Amino acid sequence: MSDLNHFLQDSVQFQDGSIQSYQIGQMKVWLKKASIRHSTWIYVPLRWLAGFFRLKVLTPIPNYGGHKAIQCEIQRIQSLQALGIATPKLLASSEHGLLIEDAAANGKQVLQLDQALAQLREHPEQQILLFQAAVDAISTIHTKKSYLSEAFARNILVNEDHQFTFIDFETDPGQVLDLHSCQVRDWLCLIFSTAHLFDQQQLTQASQIFLDKILPSSKTYLGILKVSHRLRWAQRINFEKLGSDGKRAKKCFLFFKAIEQQKPLPMI
Repeated sequence: MSDLNHFLQDSVQFQDGSIQSYQIGQMKVWLKKASIRHSTWIYVPLRWLAGFFRLKVLTPIPNYGGHKAIQCEIQRIQSLQALGIATPKLLASSEHGLLIEDAAANGKQVLQLDQALAQLREHPEQQILLFQAAVDAISTIHTKKSYLSEAFARNILVNEDHQFTFIDFETDPGQVLDLHSCQVRDWLCLIFSTAHLFDQQQLTQASQIFLDKILPSSKTYLGILKVSHRLRWAQRINFEKLGSDGKRAKKCFLFFKAIEQQKPLPMI
């Protein structure tokens, strides 16, 4: 057994949290420990919404926790890496956890995409360029007939060269959704987690970048339109009273509206 396997076997027994960083010599690593299964009750509201609006893409992806989540992450990392998609390097694994190399192992500063975008608020042109790079990176994954797990900005790491690493694969949307729905879900996760960082002018720019990228794929375009049309009535809700997630939802609707203003949408 290698030294890293020994380290994993020893450390996972004493680690309290589900994920923790360690320094092994000159290398920073993260240990993800099999954690308690998530209650299926938390998925009931989203499952109800998916059925009510007849939007399969909103079907919740359960995180079963424990050994199943660890195995799912290992399998997803390996399958994505086989396609040349940047994910954390898997150093060691067992039934109880896995050890991955820190994404900043090459010495370059790495931030979560939402953090990087927030830091560029005073530099709107650079902010939009970074968003465009993220859209291009996800689109490249889709051209390889693949998808992410939870494509929120917090799970997308980026360095100063706009090189991306994708993390958090404890769930597999492909277990409950077809490939097309998985890819539409990726875009919805990205929009929901980034639109709130843009002002109205930037929303227009960002929506144009997104529109230009998805238009060649008419099926993806129509999938996004379907969600936009089905949820259009919800724009009348006062989302400001629903906290930060409510404000993010409102910005999502404004993002969709910006798309509609640039290209008239057919009724779905």
